[in-house]
Amino acid sequence: MNLISDHPFLTLLTTLAVAAWMASVCGSPGFTRTFPREGWSVRLAFLGWCGVSMGSWWYLPAALPWLLCVALGVGVIVVLVDLRSGRRAHDSPPGRLSVLRGIRALARRDYYLHEFDRHGGFFKMSQFGQPTICVLGLDRIGRLIKGHSEYLGPSTLPISKSVEGSFLRYMPPETHAVYGRLFRIAMTEPFAATQTDRLDHLCEHHLQRFSAGESSPYPALQAIARRSLNCLLLGFDADTKEEARFDELAQKFSKAGISRSLVRRDQEMLAEMRELLLEKVDSNVPGPEDIDDTSVLARLRQQDPTMPDRICLDNMIVMHRIATGNVSSLLSWLLYRWATESSITAEIHDEDPETRGSSLRLFLMETLRTSQSEYLYRRVAREFEFEGHRFPKGWLVRGCVWESHRTAEGIDEPARFRLRRAAAKPSRRQFAPLGMGAHACNGGEVNELICLAFLNRIAHAGELRVTCADPLRREMRHWSHWQPNAAMQLKLGATG
Repeated sequence: MNLISDHPFLTLLTTLAVAAWMASVCGSPGFTRTFPREGWSVRLAFLGWCGVSMGSWWYLPAALPWLLCVALGVGVIVVLVDLRSGRRAHDSPPGRLSVLRGIRALARRDYYLHEFDRHGGFFKMSQFGQPTICVLGLDRIGRLIKGHSEYLGPSTLPISKSVEGSFLRYMPPETHAVYGRLFRIAMTEPFAATQTDRLDHLCEHHLQRFSAGESSPYPALQAIARRSLNCLLLGFDADTKEEARFDELAQKFSKAGISRSLVRRDQEMLAEMRELLLEKVDSNVPGPEDIDDTSVLARLRQQDPTMPDRICLDNMIVMHRIATGNVSSLLSWLLYRWATESSITAEIHDEDPETRGSSLRLFLMETLRTSQSEYLYRRVAREFEFEGHRFPKGWLVRGCVWESHRTAEGIDEPARFRLRRAAAKPSRRQFAPLGMGAHACNGGEVNELICLAFLNRIAHAGELRVTCADPLRREMRHWSHWQPNAAMQLKLGATG
């Protein structure tokens, strides 16, 4: 301590250098563009630290060594986490298990592509201290997941702990064998034209305000996604008292973070929503001949008169919560692509409205391929080897779907957005928007219905203008999805 006290200016420089090293990760211009709140908070905190350090150096030199100890202590913790992560890294794929490097990666959408260019089809990284192996290539990801299913487990979201029987994609195999089949049948049966008409009416209702002036589309997109799911998943008729009550609860429940277990208030909302759904399914049980015009919830009862039980009901509510976010995010991407791919949308506008549906479906698939579908996560439950690399127990595996779509072989210009009319239907080696294996998403039909109704509605607009959509943004988590900027504004022409 005497050595530090005898050299106060050197101590000051060291204190500032350690803080600058850590602040540079979150305070860089690129990071701040993606995460303005976090970036500016770090910048302000660093400036405050500089002020306190320099004030101590000038007015209270005795305090400066303690500030240095604090800075060094935080730095040592970061280094120790990196060392701990790397203890079992031998024979694992190349790459660096650096916490700060992993945080910096959050702001770079091309980070994984850059690392694959550097290391090949595998590399390792740290995601907030969690060692993660990233894998490129849909064929390779499929062989890894399906061929090593006994070694891999789900990367479980904490909200699953609050769901009776666990959330569907994280269920134990014996439970998933029962409920996976029930939900798969209920969600893949065709829906009737009356359901499409209801969705079209919802989209028209929520989009008509944008003909009057420019404003943020996000509240409308969330309402379209949420209320469409009220109809398709749960069977609520629009603008009824029961739908309004459930929708009110669903909006409140959407604030329950999926990255933590439900608190008491959220559990009480879950219980009330569960009772509303049980009343709904008990009061309206259609016959087998009406299956096309029923909701997923009603189809569970049609399959088995003992269903839906509490496991089904809790899963339906959490599905509704997660799908609302995912579908509204996809709708924002559809707006963004519709506005930025002007030559393609002009071509679609010129088509006969009666035959436009196939082009809209291609537009949706291309948006999924190039924008929305990003990753698959699994956790290594037992150590194994694959293609010469060791996968240690406890590590995460990230199947990099977005990067695989952009580099897929057999697709002409895979990184480019285009309607691939003449191409054959892409194989699972080229296109996997809804996951892989037994736990892949069952909601493809529901998602497609909502998105096609939305696209059909904006295709009727004479003009669509989107502003402030760049730079792209995401939440500050590795498993969050990229989206157009939160400041995005929408203006629609008169619909016809």
